[in-house]
Amino acid sequence: MTVVVPGVSTLATTGAALAVVSVVLVEFLAGLIGLVGTSTIVGPFRSHGGTSLVEAFVQNVFVARFPFWLAAFLVLVFLVPVVPRAPLPVVLLRAVLAGAAGTVALALVGVTTGAYGAVQQRGLGSGLGRLLVEAVTTPLQLGLPMTLMLVGSATAAWLWLGRHPR
Repeated sequence: MTVVVPGVSTLATTGAALAVVSVVLVEFLAGLIGLVGTSTIVGPFRSHGGTSLVEAFVQNVFVARFPFWLAAFLVLVFLVPVVPRAPLPVVLLRAVLAGAAGTVALALVGVTTGAYGAVQQRGLGSGLGRLLVEAVTTPLQLGLPMTLMLVGSATAAWLWLGRHPR
């Protein structure tokens, strides 16, 4: 049972795109529902906590999650593609590996932003706390549910590609 398959094909790119774009759509819809709900209380363009709701929506739904999506897509295309010839347990393992790579990408970005934030903090304790949050807890908080969604969407992509290989 091989897990790593080098090389890129149209089928691998299609499978990766189906899996990752499905996760992006779920995150977008969930964020949009939250935006609509919150904007009934606070206007969408009014400042709430220093940013507008629309700006917070873009930051939380797209910018904060982009490293996960990019890393997961690249891993699914180049290292562990979702292809119909692979058995389902291998596809599931590949999706988990892609999700882990996405979570690591979030952690690497978090190390950078957390280190910058830690330098900006006045005290050592709060600076290290900020670094811990940015580099460990936030990537896990975002990465775990997106990995589970990626497993489901990779399974759906695998099924779809098996029926429609071209």
